[in-house]
Amino acid sequence: MPFSRPAPEGLSRRVLLAGPMALACPPAVALPAELRFRVLRQGSDIGTHRVIVAETATGLIARTEVDIAVKLLGVTVFRFTHRFEEAWAGDRLAAATSRLDRNGSVTEMRAAAAEGAILVQGSAGRFRLAAEAAPLSWWDNRRLDRPLFANDTGKPEALRWTRSALPGGATLWRASGDEESEATYAADGTWIGWKTKAEDGSTVVYERA
Repeated sequence: MPFSRPAPEGLSRRVLLAGPMALACPPAVALPAELRFRVLRQGSDIGTHRVIVAETATGLIARTEVDIAVKLLGVTVFRFTHRFEEAWAGDRLAAATSRLDRNGSVTEMRAAAAEGAILVQGSAGRFRLAAEAAPLSWWDNRRLDRPLFANDTGKPEALRWTRSALPGGATLWRASGDEESEATYAADGTWIGWKTKAEDGSTVVYERA
């Protein structure tokens, strides 16, 4: 997601999800109003991933926009767009919506808070999740210790997590199990990078733009 992540033919998009983990959450941080990344596959620029965060009276709204176009000999062979929005009331998810278009095939997902639960409906089915559940969208690592669900299909899965210190106070969060992926956060908690292996073995990397 990504945030959702793109998948050209042979590079099928996988969703990284996690259950609770025994790691202390980072302290509260001031989130930037916008995060922008270049998406690279094997070193080639294939698109952008942008997160726009706006404060509200009750919490915040985060909008994720992913635009991918893979070309071969000047011809676009794969196109991927994802629009995903989260509304948060304090530290709880209030609602989320997703619309993903992969080469013209569209899937949608909706999630909403209900009494004592998050109700999710998407291409993977209907799910009643814990009230503290959240979509995995990477922009706020304080939420990686929760039950997570795919931000496109709504499907809950499990990952194992490890956290490592990096020079300058940065932190590397690594997910393993169903998926292999890692995200890097600056000393102040800002999301600054992401890397994963696609099914064809190629490497997909996010770099701050």
